[in-house]
Amino acid sequence: MSTRVRVTNVSTHVGEEILHTLFSFVGRVQSVKHDESDVYDVEFVDARSVRAAEELSGTELGDRAICVASEDRANASASSIHAQPLANPSVVASMPHTRPAQHSEISRTIYVGNIASHVTDRDLMSIFSECGPVAYVKMAGDGIQPTRFAFVEFATEECAQKGLLMNGRVVANRPLKVNHSKNSINKQSVVSVKPAQTMASVLPLAGGVHVGGMAWPVLGSANLAQSSEELDRKIALVQKELELKYRSKVLK
Repeated sequence: MSTRVRVTNVSTHVGEEILHTLFSFVGRVQSVKHDESDVYDVEFVDARSVRAAEELSGTELGDRAICVASEDRANASASSIHAQPLANPSVVASMPHTRPAQHSEISRTIYVGNIASHVTDRDLMSIFSECGPVAYVKMAGDGIQPTRFAFVEFATEECAQKGLLMNGRVVANRPLKVNHSKNSINKQSVVSVKPAQTMASVLPLAGGVHVGGMAWPVLGSANLAQSSEELDRKIALVQKELELKYRSKVLK
């Protein structure tokens, strides 16, 4: 099991120091490195910290919300040309159970192009959830190439219309090209995204109690359990520190 997570969609105002501080809240960080494409690799001492780190996906730092995926998941997504659609079970369950006409599915689906090859289907589901409930995401294209494309199906047509407004949104230093889709997503075989967990479910409990059958590394210098509220407080401090640094640069 990999000890590394891949962090994308990172603001230009965020550096290795900020990311090191953020991810140290969920485990001991061994290193933070980034390449010319501004993809950051965060390596932990313990592979079990990866699961908790993925829960930080969507955290707003600067002018962007970071995307976090385990190295294994990111590589699997990038290498699969014919990827299976990623389904969001909670959204799909809330949709009508009767099979809708294909034109209805198409009206709820958008085409997304110019996606950096390291961006995953989970990243896109998180990003486009800003527009409303996302039911399915289907990645396409060759992961070896610099860019790929995808199809995103929303729960309603109204959400899809909001999704079209994401055209030009910068993700991983590339402006997305969003347009109406001419096709629906083939759902003969889908992979379901795991239901979102609360941070409390992946944080350690005092006295060596394990959560979900796994023991998570103790956070901080004090060997005490931390609630999800405590983690939120620490993240808020990092966000505030980043905001102050940015403002000081603007005023100079």
